[in-house]
Amino acid sequence: MSEFRAGILITVLLLAVALSSTLLTSVEAARRLPEGQQYAGHRMLHERARSLIMVWVAQLTQGPSPRGPGH
Repeated sequence: MSEFRAGILITVLLLAVALSSTLLTSVEAARRLPEGQQYAGHRMLHERARSLIMVWVAQLTQGPSPRGPGH
């Protein structure tokens, strides 16, 4: 039984070493953008949204709402 326990202990230790080396050498997948390019995509999206809203507002009718039921 002692040889069996020793084999299990060695197997557990090898698994622990393999898992710890894998976890310690893992690399984060995200990368940092150079300074100034961080919000370039957001700025472009903001400009597109702003121009779209301006088009929608330009299509609104001018003046007061019509009188009648529900107004």
